[in-house]
Amino acid sequence: MNNKSRTLKIFMATILIVALLSTGFASAAEPSKTFDTLEDRIEYMELMIKYIQMQYKYDVTEEELMEGAYSGLFEVLDEHSNYLEPGDYEKFNEKARSEYEGIGVSITKRGEDTVVVSPLVGTPAEKAGIRAEDIIRYVDGVDITGYGLDKAADAIKGQAGTKVKVGIVRKDVNEIIYYEIKRQTIVLNEIEFEMLEDGTGYIKITRFGSETDINFGKALDELKAQGMTGLVIDVRNNPGGLVTECIKLADRFIEEGQPILHIDYKDEDNRKTYFAEAGALDLPLAVIINEGSASASEIFAGAIKDTGVGTIIGTKSFGKGTVQSVIPITNGGAIKMTIAEYLTSSEDPINKIGIEPDFVVENIRAEDTEDVLDFVPMIEDDKPTLGDVGLNVYGAQQRLAFLGYQVEPTGKMDQATFEAVKSFQAAENLYSYGVFDWTTRNLVEQRIFTVLRNGVEDLQLKTAIEKIK
Repeated sequence: MNNKSRTLKIFMATILIVALLSTGFASAAEPSKTFDTLEDRIEYMELMIKYIQMQYKYDVTEEELMEGAYSGLFEVLDEHSNYLEPGDYEKFNEKARSEYEGIGVSITKRGEDTVVVSPLVGTPAEKAGIRAEDIIRYVDGVDITGYGLDKAADAIKGQAGTKVKVGIVRKDVNEIIYYEIKRQTIVLNEIEFEMLEDGTGYIKITRFGSETDINFGKALDELKAQGMTGLVIDVRNNPGGLVTECIKLADRFIEEGQPILHIDYKDEDNRKTYFAEAGALDLPLAVIINEGSASASEIFAGAIKDTGVGTIIGTKSFGKGTVQSVIPITNGGAIKMTIAEYLTSSEDPINKIGIEPDFVVENIRAEDTEDVLDFVPMIEDDKPTLGDVGLNVYGAQQRLAFLGYQVEPTGKMDQATFEAVKSFQAAENLYSYGVFDWTTRNLVEQRIFTVLRNGVEDLQLKTAIEKIK
């Protein structure tokens, strides 16, 4: 259809609508219509814009209408795809900076909700008690349900020294939890490291930035110089970052020629696979993850797990495994759209699934210590093992669950409890045979007492150290 006939078609349709309105049929319904081509739909959209311009009571510019049309296109896509207005695109680019003012929380969208991916280590959000998977419902009394990601982030951020009150919806909690948090300048320190007991090196990665692999290499060299015999890499509450950096990092540990990551595009012929090139670092390795580990940190953990070069400790990761492309457009804004999905070395999806640890260990939180008051006494004169039932079994299950082992208090020594007893015995350098004998019982009680006396213990790190030994 040429431009002249197209313009005439729109003009005639507009005249028809105006005529209906002028005769008093302001609520007249247009006959239902089907569209055969995209061009027809675009023509109809243009008609709607013309109609709004002629009949809408209040002032609205063509640019504002087009901004609304752009945004509407992306509302039907996934939560990571959206249209960025010029101001939002500028803010998007600012996120790459390693310093900003706020409370230190990484967020994402899940439907209408603003969900915490992770609180950043050492920030006001973490210190206040905000957790991964929390839903931020209120900011300073305003319900932010339905806010876009950038609008939600703007509401939470603010000048250092000012306070913000956030209302949190948390799983298994029936009421809104409120935190009043003082904002501060958040400096993103990507790498922290130290030498732990018995030659175990520890490197914490808070996010994958442009120099993560370089700084990791420096930390690795220093730990080697101190006589490191095993390494723990901690990517808990790491919301991700640059995938290229996590690939470089994984390449240090994986044997040359093995796949690190697959990127699966809509066109299967465009699938891209990254292979290890540098050769494997021969060093016992454990990686700690949790529900706040997302995106690049999940790719790294998945590569280590699938290739078998290390052990994954902790809890299942967040499950953000898609690729977004950001393309600037002529009005100064940009479109951000999901164009591919990450698959692990073994071609397993990550998105909305996450990485399952090899050893599931949950850390004790300060509020969990109240559970000790409900522990039943272990006073029966027996040594329960697989299949046995009794009060001692129930008490043992309560205590092991408190210490981070994946058991359910039922009173019956099932397979999960049997394996948890064996794991506890191995961790305490006892004979690991799954019988809950008196020595094991006493050490469990001592461990509970130690936690209550010394505060919450990092059981995930403790387990990681044990596994690499």
